[in-house]
Amino acid sequence: MKKLLLLLVFTYISCGIPYDGETIVSIKLKVVNSENEPLANEKAFIGTSYDDDSYDFSTYKKTSNQQGFIEFDMFKPTNSSSLILENSIEYLPVYINGLSDDYFEGLNWDLGTLNLFKLEEIIGFTIISNQISSNKIIYKIDVDAVKYEEQINLYNEDFIYDEPQLFYQVKKNQTFELNYQIKNTITEEIEYFSIPLTINNDELNYTLTY
Repeated sequence: MKKLLLLLVFTYISCGIPYDGETIVSIKLKVVNSENEPLANEKAFIGTSYDDDSYDFSTYKKTSNQQGFIEFDMFKPTNSSSLILENSIEYLPVYINGLSDDYFEGLNWDLGTLNLFKLEEIIGFTIISNQISSNKIIYKIDVDAVKYEEQINLYNEDFIYDEPQLFYQVKKNQTFELNYQIKNTITEEIEYFSIPLTINNDELNYTLTY
């Protein structure tokens, strides 16, 4: 029994507490459906990593109120944290990663409004890369649409991947914008393009030639 107690104490000390224990931050998110109507009783929790890469998922749990707001008043996480919306009977799960004071200023961390979707409300949009010039690359892609993202990475907001995202899950029956940048690898010149597109109830493919 004594050995077990010592082992538990050692584990507790070695892992540490993933919150600073002093500073209180307020995390706020509003959840709405595809028609922008507030969603009540949607469950969410905070996942925060320990120094050994394990996670605390049980300390902070909340449910959205009648206005769709989920609010956490919690000790500031000292490591990487995520707000996780559980997979409910109706709506698909969402993970908002990168909750830290590297992204937010002050103690009020407002995540804005998030659309939750049912599986039958979304459809695939695929960009087909068609390179015809060896000295040009796709530099950046942004799909300005009402879309479903399972993983929302706050710390990657301004990050440009070597391999741009070419597949999206978007809300059915909408008009949206495909914005992209093409870079000339010799001159370093960047060209900007914006293409209006419409998607209905069928998957949409768009060939991007550069």
